[in-house]
Formats: sequence, structure tokens, C-alpha cells
Amino acid sequence: MEWDNSVFNEAFDSVGLRQPALLLGTEPPISFMVRFDRPQIIDEGEMVHSTDYEIEYTTADAPSLDYHKEVDIGGVRYRVRQKPIAVGDGFWSRALLERLS
Repeated sequence: MEWDNSVFNEAFDSVGLRQPALLLGTEPPISFMVRFDRPQIIDEGEMVHSTDYEIEYTTADAPSLDYHKEVDIGGVRYRVRQKPIAVGDGFWSRALLERLS
């Protein structure tokens, strides 16, 4: 029997770690679930870390998500800042976003 990573998606969704997103520019827009990270700055003494808008999603749920495509998350529009990057075996991907509205 082969391992199925989708069991993680079910677990993530059951505890609210992912939220719905829409890939715009398709008819109809493609709905998919994302783990959404928002910018924050962490100050650890003299070391400052910052994060950007980033989503992690199941690659097969939004295979046409690419550079400059637009995504709606919670009524706010974002644009993909660079080509999404596959994570591990490629079941999931990450994309950096910039906020548009």
C-alpha cells in the first residue's frame, strides 16, 4: 500500500490550519485550500526576521497557479511574486504573494 499525503490535508482542515482561496483569471475561479502566512517581524535582540505573504497548497488543487496569477483569500487580492516552489516530493507547493487590495 502506498502512502497518501492527503491524510495530512484532512487533519490540517479539521483543526483550521487551512482556509479557502480562489485562483482568479479562470472561468469559473478555481477554489482550493491554503495555509496562509501573513507578514510579521520577529525581533530577537540584534537579529530581526521578517516574513512575507506566503501560501502552501496541494499542488494538484491549483496546477495553473503561476507567476503573476492573482489569488483571493478572505476577500483580499494577492498576486504571485515568483514561480511557486515544490515542497519535498511535490505534493505541496509554496508561493510568495504581494497584497493588491
